[in-house]
Formats: sequence, C-alpha cells, structure tokens
Amino acid sequence: MEEWIKIYSFDSQYQAEMSKDILEQNDVKAVIINAKDSLFLLGEYELYVHNSDEKKAISIINEFKGLTKVDSFIMRGPIERLKDELEANDITAVIKVCRNPRYVLDNYELYVANEDVQRVIPFITGEQLKGWSKAKACTKTTQTRFRIEILNHYHIPSIVIKKRDAKFMKTELNIYVKDEDLTQATEVLSELKGWAKVHTVQTPDMAELIEKQLGKEGVKAIIERQQDNYVIYVEGPNCENAKTIISQQKSWKLLATYTDNIEAQYAAGLLENSGIETVTVFRDDIRLMVDIDLYVEEFQLDKAAEILKTILTADNE
Repeated sequence: MEEWIKIYSFDSQYQAEMSKDILEQNDVKAVIINAKDSLFLLGEYELYVHNSDEKKAISIINEFKGLTKVDSFIMRGPIERLKDELEANDITAVIKVCRNPRYVLDNYELYVANEDVQRVIPFITGEQLKGWSKAKACTKTTQTRFRIEILNHYHIPSIVIKKRDAKFMKTELNIYVKDEDLTQATEVLSELKGWAKVHTVQTPDMAELIEKQLGKEGVKAIIERQQDNYVIYVEGPNCENAKTIISQQKSWKLLATYTDNIEAQYAAGLLENSGIETVTVFRDDIRLMVDIDLYVEEFQLDKAAEILKTILTADNE
C-alpha cells in the first residue's frame, strides 16, 4: 500500500462503500480497509486512493461531504418519485446528475444527509414504501431501463430501487409501481406487448452477448428467462433486422475477466483503437462480486492478447 494514501474514514461500511462508488464513477480507483478491531469492533472504515489521485479524490469527496447516496438510475423519473416519497416523510433528499464521458446516458443519483441514512433504509428495502408494490426484479441496468420505457408507454409511474446484499454489493434492481397499477404493470411486463420473440439460447452469457451485438446496431433487446432458456425479444418493427443480425452472430471468445470496471473499459478501449471489436459482459459470481468479461472475435484472440500484454507492460515500466 506504499503508493496509496488514506483520504477519509467512516464509521459506517455503507457510507464507505457509497463514497468508493462515487470515486470510481469519476475514474478514481479506491479501496476500503476495515480498520475495526476484530475483538471489540472498534475503529473505522478507511478509504484509500492512489497517490496520484489524492487531490482529485478529496475534491470529489468534499463535494458530497455530509451526504450519502441511497439510490441511482439512468432515468430521472423513477428517482424523482422516490425523492418525493422520502420528502413526504420529512426526509430531505437531493438529486445529483453524474455525467461520465464513458457512458452515453447520465446517471441520476439520490442523496440524503448522513444522519438520515438509517431512516431511509426501510424505504429502499421497500418495507416502508407505502402505496407501492414490487412489479419486477432485474439484474441489469439496461434491461431495467427497457422495462421502464414500456411502463411509461402505458403511463404507469415507477420507482427503481437497487437492492444490495450484506456487503453492499448490488444484487438486483427492483421496479415498484403504485398498488392500483400492479395488475396492469404485471400484465404489460409479462406479455411484452409490441415486442417479438426472435431467438432463444441456453445460457445468460450468450443472451447478453447477443443483446450487446444488437445494441451496437441500434436494436433494443429484452432478455426473459423462461424455464431453462433465455428468450430474446425486440420491438416489433426491428424483428427482421434483429434476426438478420443474430444470424450473422460472430464467434466470440473470452479474452480476460476483470473485477474493476475502469480496467475493463480501458482494455476494451485499447483494443477498439487497434481495430479489434470487443464486447463486455457484467456478471455476478458466487462470491457476490461483480466480474466483467471481455470478449473478442475468435480469430482476433491471439492478436488481442498480444496487444494488451505489450501496452500494459509498457504502462507498468
């Protein structure tokens, strides 16, 4: 840890994890050291960044000092409605727009004062979200977005809450709708009116690879698990185009797996700049950690590996 420096300490693991998340969304790598005494459970959660990122990290943390992020999503409406619910219960909340040049869409983040975090937890677990019921659980942000767009088409308001496990890792995104809209919302999301089934695969990785490939061609795809298969739907007018794209599906091979999104995107960018097409797939493994798989076409596998080895070796010299 010689090249790393502590920039902040927290009493709460939740606050430490959220601050780490904020830094990494701004391209600053961070690690958390649990400094609690194992016998007496005294101490703090310490946030470290690389020496070269110290000033930038402190500036970012100071901007959010006194606040804790409790939810976020790439569409403003669902976050705005959760903010309204909190404020109806005398909990002041603020929305900040996070813009990252790596991503096309903005991220809308909901913050509350540190002292209000414990009061907010029953809302973001759904326990105290009165008048709202869970209509759907998703594991991917884009898949959640497409379903929210369907609900919007039927004028069904929604809230999206990211569910986290005991280690504060995101496990799923829950879509809530008003109690009186639950029946219609459930039907709409299950029937996928206006969408057509175009393909079926047996593994989630293959389904996501096809979704990514369709997305590169401007075609939205929804993945539905049905028994042991994964069915891919697209909007009706894109049906034939999607089938053509899928029929020309490339032979993707796994090149590398990363636990850090910034490193994964950096590697993908290096390859894309070298004329090698890439696809990244996010997945949760048995450790409840997020892994990012980087795929390239099979015939480019050796060349891609050599490019990464050469460039990354030079970066470390």
